[in-house]
Amino acid sequence: MIRAATLLWTALAGAVGFGLFHLKHEVQALDEELVRLNRQILAEHQTIHVLKAEWSYFNQPQRLEALAQRHLDLAPMKPQQIGRLADLPRRAAPDAAVSTVAAPPAVATTPAAPIAPTTLKPLPRPATRPAPAARPAVSPVRPAAHALTPSSGAPR
Repeated sequence: MIRAATLLWTALAGAVGFGLFHLKHEVQALDEELVRLNRQILAEHQTIHVLKAEWSYFNQPQRLEALAQRHLDLAPMKPQQIGRLADLPRRAAPDAAVSTVAAPPAVATTPAAPIAPTTLKPLPRPATRPAPAARPAVSPVRPAAHALTPSSGAPR
């Protein structure tokens, strides 16, 4: 019986030793991956920092103004450049021969008198208002006697 128990304990010690060895190497691999990811995150943070610095430089108003003067040939607006909506040409009527949509039949109309602005009249109010919906009565807050017990979850 001593030999069987000794063999059992030896096998158990070997299995535990192998398990610890395997676990140690898994933890080392995960630590190496963590270090690699932390380095990658640090490199990304440094890249973001450089990109923000470049963005700040590229968006400096003085630099943009110099580039606009050099490349865009812009000038201040003159009063003659400002127009009115009435100055724009009207759209030409669509030509019936060119149009692919069938035009409605032509109706002879006489020029109508200009439409006078009308004032809107308010709608008449209903004679009676509907009664508001009845609200349920609100009961006052009850004392802590209705609190849940921590053990059972049922009211006391």
